[in-house]
Amino acid sequence: MNGIRTRSETAFATAYRHTSDPLASFANGMVRDTRFAEDAVQQAFLELVQSAPTIKGDGRSLRAWLFRSVRFTCLDELRRRTRRPEQLSAEVPEVGVEPDLPQGLDADPDLSAAMAQLTPHQRTILVLRHVAGMDGNEIADVVGGNRVAVYAANRRAEQRLRTLLDRTTEGGR
Repeated sequence: MNGIRTRSETAFATAYRHTSDPLASFANGMVRDTRFAEDAVQQAFLELVQSAPTIKGDGRSLRAWLFRSVRFTCLDELRRRTRRPEQLSAEVPEVGVEPDLPQGLDADPDLSAAMAQLTPHQRTILVLRHVAGMDGNEIADVVGGNRVAVYAANRRAEQRLRTLLDRTTEGGR
């Protein structure tokens, strides 16, 4: 953490190597857009460079700080999309190939559709818990609150997701 505070390139490279994939998976789980997810991770690291001397704590708090930054960027994007939904044009050429999405998020179209029906907070909790593999304390550091509230919110989000998936399964029979 001291290397981050002194803006050591090696410390930033190490932090990036250890967190960029989980951060991108988290962002993609929230906004369902791999390109935006990559941008959100880059934005978090730009903010880290600017804020480095004032960041306190250890490696765990740095990880939480980065996830919070990505979370706020994604929430801003979701609000922007709600205010001004993008219109896709048939005239825009397809460029490149989308990278593989985190296993489980878009591998199942029913799961993807059910996740889209959850609130941003519910998606955040589930992605942090099941994709990023964070425990209750780490998630609480990212979203605010405490471990008990996070576990309760996770349980409610899992129940809601299960209900949505059950409806999809029953509807498909």
